Amino acid sequence: MAIKKQTFMNGVLVIMISQIAIKVMGFIYRIILTNFPQFSNEGNSYYGSGFQIYTLILAIATMGIPNTMSKLVSEKMAIGDKRGAHRIFRTAMALFTFIAVCFSLMLFFGAEFISTNILNNPGVKYTLMALSPAIIFVAMSAVLRGYFVGMQNMMEYSKAQVLEQIINSVFSVIFVWMLLGTDSPEIMAAGSTLATTVATSSAFLYLLLYYHRNKKGIWNEIRLSEKFAIEPRKKILKKLIAYVVPISLGSVVAALAGVIDVATVVDGLQKAGQTLQEANENFGIIVGKVDILNSVPMSINVAFSVALVPFVSAAIAKHKKKEAVDKINFSLKVSSIISLPCTFGMFLLAKPIFELIFPNSPNGYELLQIQCWQLIFAVVAQTVYGSLQGLGKLYVPGVSLIIGAIAKYIINVTLIPVYGEVIAVISSVVYNVLSCSIAFIALFRTLKEKPNMKEILLKPLLATLAMSVVVIASYYLLPYVHVTGNWNTILTISIAVIAYVIFTLKFKVLSPEELEQIPYGNKICKVKRK
Repeated sequence: MAIKKQTFMNGVLVIMISQIAIKVMGFIYRIILTNFPQFSNEGNSYYGSGFQIYTLILAIATMGIPNTMSKLVSEKMAIGDKRGAHRIFRTAMALFTFIAVCFSLMLFFGAEFISTNILNNPGVKYTLMALSPAIIFVAMSAVLRGYFVGMQNMMEYSKAQVLEQIINSVFSVIFVWMLLGTDSPEIMAAGSTLATTVATSSAFLYLLLYYHRNKKGIWNEIRLSEKFAIEPRKKILKKLIAYVVPISLGSVVAALAGVIDVATVVDGLQKAGQTLQEANENFGIIVGKVDILNSVPMSINVAFSVALVPFVSAAIAKHKKKEAVDKINFSLKVSSIISLPCTFGMFLLAKPIFELIFPNSPNGYELLQIQCWQLIFAVVAQTVYGSLQGLGKLYVPGVSLIIGAIAKYIINVTLIPVYGEVIAVISSVVYNVLSCSIAFIALFRTLKEKPNMKEILLKPLLATLAMSVVVIASYYLLPYVHVTGNWNTILTISIAVIAYVIFTLKFKVLSPEELEQIPYGNKICKVKRK
């Protein structure tokens, strides 16, 4: 049996559903951990600090692999060279497994040096050691995922991610619960991240089994496909490195932005007069609460950035520029439709959302009200970066992120010792505004077209403003009919979702043609007409 393909929007839907499921599960287990009194904000600080370092090393070792693989494989598949696509896959697996093993060993044996000398937070050592083996499994999984996505199969990639998150969520809670008696947040954080290693190894085994089940069909297709000259492995290695370095650059800088916070926030707060425990607790609010809430819309939209790379690459390889441009514009509009209501909703309902989700530790909602404004730019940037990579402008995302990261570092180092943790969330907004703006301008210069801001931004903004009026009215009027507390919050959010859908249709944010592109679009159009 050969690997099945999906259309662009079906691929987007598959990834989007999986990402929603992943975030819901991630949300639940992080809420459970945060509400353990022994873990709480301090445990989140150790967990988040270790994870940011792990993410940076992962970005250097593996993050460019899926997009590199999907781009190179989709280009080969577009011209019918299936043997070449599979040869790229096998070469990449050997190369990136070797690289990942080296980085895994470096992280394990360098954990104490990193936590003590770079982070000035020795308790993070145990988290880093627990995470180090995961790098190997993530690298091997990334090669398989990139191969499947390049063949326009998003389903198994998504199933593996959901499986990974289920195992991670369950074992994170189990390991922390088993360690509650130790009364040591740094050890509990290490236990939670050990679940990541268990989960990533399980996801890799799932993808490997899927590949072996379909290996016979893959080779049958290769034998029946057109004959192309076999590329030498040395040439493939050079091509992989030539593509993975610029694509990884964006992931590395994005991870580096998180490490900037790890390296500067806790240290800056101590310079401002806080103890190490107080600094960890305040940083834990950012990484354990604010960042988690901000990540939900980004995880939904990531479907477009993942699906765009192979689709745009294949369209360009076939000289179908208009097809690629139409998909990019549509994806940018959807990114605005996702990010704008989430941003305004979080700003208006930050306090009740914190009281609902973190009942045992509701402090810090003011930080969410500031940082939520980064969402508009961060979500749109995901789509822009995917578009640029598909168009072959591999270095642009990395360069734009570097400029944003430099601004973030300067702001953190200069102002956190004076004004405290509020500066960390402000610098995150600045970082995303700068990075997105530079990449957005570069994208449309590459396309040699002007962006239609009315369609991309203004129409979704109008629907969002109308929804915001409904949110305010609902939240303040519901107590008059004896709906208060958490039920008020839940009902207001539900009303807001319904109102936003209605306003999106009423203001014709999506044209009938665009509505028909989405799954069940024909049925939505029929209901709208009625």
